[in-house]
Amino acid sequence: MTTSQATASRMRFVSTFLSHASSDKPLVDDVAKQLARRGVLAWLDKEELALGPLDAALKQAVQRQATMTIFLSDAAVASDWCKDELRWAIEAADGVEHLLPVYLGDPLKLVRQHERLRTRFLHPDGDKVNQLGFLDKNNPLNPDPEAIAEKIAAAAYRRTIPATWSEIAIVLDQRGNGPRRGPPPVPANVASLDIPALTFRPGLAPREQRELLSGADWQHAAQSLTWALSNALGTLRGDPRKVRVLGEAQAGLVWAVGRHFNRTTSVDLYGYDRNGVPVTNKGQVRHTPLPGGDPACARPVSGTLLPSQPVVALGVGSSARYARLAEQAVPGTPLLWIESGLIADSDQAMKLVADIVAAVERLRHDHGVREVVLFWTTANHVALLAAANLTPHVIPALRIMEWDHGAGAYVELPMP
Repeated sequence: MTTSQATASRMRFVSTFLSHASSDKPLVDDVAKQLARRGVLAWLDKEELALGPLDAALKQAVQRQATMTIFLSDAAVASDWCKDELRWAIEAADGVEHLLPVYLGDPLKLVRQHERLRTRFLHPDGDKVNQLGFLDKNNPLNPDPEAIAEKIAAAAYRRTIPATWSEIAIVLDQRGNGPRRGPPPVPANVASLDIPALTFRPGLAPREQRELLSGADWQHAAQSLTWALSNALGTLRGDPRKVRVLGEAQAGLVWAVGRHFNRTTSVDLYGYDRNGVPVTNKGQVRHTPLPGGDPACARPVSGTLLPSQPVVALGVGSSARYARLAEQAVPGTPLLWIESGLIADSDQAMKLVADIVAAVERLRHDHGVREVVLFWTTANHVALLAAANLTPHVIPALRIMEWDHGAGAYVELPMP
């Protein structure tokens, strides 16, 4: 894949610089992971920086981020590095909206001790310091990382994504190789766009080709992603907006994004393959099921469809490679399959999606099916468009089954 380096990209990544004392690093690492699951690039230490003089590289990193988060503890107040980082952030933008203190102790005391914060955050009444930052009143010395992350993320969204946004990129940076540091690799043809971008990462560890979120970890990541999309992008009505979804990730994450931007929203989805070639549902009529599909395209593989069959399994892709494994994953459940070959363009992608919708609607109408257990074994960027169309109006319940290479078996991923 032809990718863009951070220096060549015009994308405006939702980001924050996490200024902190070394003694507070365990908390900051936890917050950084929670931010990654909410679409925010978190710069937290020198490992993020390019080669060169540390102070110059650090200053550049501070001033490039949408916001600065200051973990304000007694140790941070005394840290020369933290003082320099704040000075650079103040030089980068007017006002204090891009500065977010996280108080690890008494807010008023900490601000009074800090020369630069004292002149900007100390209210004439002397009692409103905590309104300008985050304070976990229940446990100020050991605050909740998720609550901190949500506060930081909301500030970063406001600074980067206009309320009237018309186009945005969503990068699912899960699988692949190399460290998850700094801006993610994206196709050069998309990196050239001057648009805001959310970057979702499951954590801070290096990428793995077969990484899989499952169980409680999956549910947390999916819920965090859904929270982020709702809070960052607002109500999706009015004129159509463009949402470009990129990156390498397990199919479940792509489905979670597609279900958020379903056909009832005013969004044109663009899903990209590894070479940066998109498929899109642009022009699809909203609020009505996708027409033109073949309701008989789903062929029986195993089991018997009864007149009343509340749950069925459905595979999409190559039955020759995956049907036997799928059958083993859902014993006793009828399994049907929709074959799909190479998807080369949007017309082919939407034809497959229309077939899936028509087949599911027939199963619901003829057999009373209320839940589909889905085995998706074809292109992920097409899954984005399928997810946007398999709404609860088409099928009330949907479970995604994803292959776990480590366990050698399928695992179930409930959709948010």
